Amino acid sequence: MHVYGGVKVKQQREGNDMLRGSRSWRSLGGKRLAAISLVAATATAGVATSAAAASSHQANAISKSELAKLKAYVAAQQVAPRWVAPGPPVNARAALKGKTIVTFPISSEIDACNLKGQQGYLDAEATALGAKVIPLTTTAGPPSWISNIGTAITDKANAVVMLCGPTGAALASQLATLKADKIAVVDGNYNQTGGSPAFPFTNISAESGVNTQGGIKADLADALVNLKGAPAHVLFLDSPQVAQYAGATRALQAGIKQWCPTTCTIVKQENFGTQAWSGPTETSTVSSDLQANPKINTVIVTFDGMTDGIESTVTSAAATHPGLKMYAWGGGLAEIKAVQNGGTFVGDAGPDERWDAFNQLDQVIRLLAHKPAAPVAKEIAPNIFFTKANAALFSVGGKGTAYSDAAYSNGAFVKDFLTLWEVKK
Repeated sequence: MHVYGGVKVKQQREGNDMLRGSRSWRSLGGKRLAAISLVAATATAGVATSAAAASSHQANAISKSELAKLKAYVAAQQVAPRWVAPGPPVNARAALKGKTIVTFPISSEIDACNLKGQQGYLDAEATALGAKVIPLTTTAGPPSWISNIGTAITDKANAVVMLCGPTGAALASQLATLKADKIAVVDGNYNQTGGSPAFPFTNISAESGVNTQGGIKADLADALVNLKGAPAHVLFLDSPQVAQYAGATRALQAGIKQWCPTTCTIVKQENFGTQAWSGPTETSTVSSDLQANPKINTVIVTFDGMTDGIESTVTSAAATHPGLKMYAWGGGLAEIKAVQNGGTFVGDAGPDERWDAFNQLDQVIRLLAHKPAAPVAKEIAPNIFFTKANAALFSVGGKGTAYSDAAYSNGAFVKDFLTLWEVKK
């Protein structure tokens, strides 16, 4: 807490006046404690005045005009993006007929990535178009990824799809083997808008993209709006096992630099491997961080699969952390349902999972048709930002049990992809 300008001087003057006035009390005998108590009460009132002044000062950390721009920015992020063809038409049935595709997510615990989400949509559509699909699960991070690639090699697959961005850095020798065996590899959600120039990693045949960075900036913007322009003091949760790891950190730093460079802070950043997501280690770490840093008023999470185990922890801390709210990126059903329900988890940015799956399948179709992969910047599943106001659109009937295309022109983009693949005219 800071004491500004004349507030501290005023507090001292009031204390001196009270001390002078207390002499008559002391001269009456037996009243000294009363004088001390009154001085203490006045000092406490002065501190309260000081705190109010400091709070008022913080509330003006972002100007009214800048705050209005942020509100407009958040509103724009809640509008569904339009579909854009990632490349020229290609015959999907001819490309996939008789082919074997192995699919697995970064973690099967994430509904946006597993058979409820991207994996399920991709598998169903690829099967409908004539491919044999072998869906695998991921329960142990990189060891599971390596095991799943081993299955693809043993089963002589034609393509492997890794959903939600397992990092190629952990799979160098396995990717080399896939290339030697002429097995195409598509890493879905691997790259991102404005990502590292080091992508793609060697021996990945194609990628599809997401805009994690845009989602993280939307989180920060919404936090500043909800704080009514007071500076955000952020506990940031990231994961080195996702390709968006460094990009997400850069996005948060860029947002702070753009909107509140001298007032907002990243109080602490914690990194968790996929096996720790929403587990006891993450929960206890977040709890300790919040207890140790009462100034934290914003929790931002790179992947919303990390939020499930800490929602109650953040909610409990809100009583002692004024304005505390949590924001994420990912677009998981359970997480967006939590946003819809209200509380301290108030914002989640993410792409439509079917759109995401179709972007990844589009790359598989192009590769198996012996066509060039589309540039990753064209295979983007953009964000839509969900708050309590629009979260119900993302699931069927607003129940949070199955994805809905209502937020995306009722699935018009699916028909666009089928036309692109020469399935429909």
